[in-house]
Amino acid sequence: MKFRTFVGVLFVVIIIIFSFQNAEVIDVKFFIWKLSISRVLVILGSFVIGIVVGILLSLRKKSLFKS
Repeated sequence: MKFRTFVGVLFVVIIIIFSFQNAEVIDVKFFIWKLSISRVLVILGSFVIGIVVGILLSLRKKSLFKS
């Protein structure tokens, strides 16, 4: 297994363990919306959004260098 893959998998495992240890329900406020949601969903959702944004920015950089 490559070192980069190992570090990535380790990071994902740490995020999952951390999120499940913080499973209480919290209030999330965004502009006029207020939700009562599990902290696990907030942590994992933020992590997934960060991954998607990173992938999209990576693809953008690759396409800029091709043209």
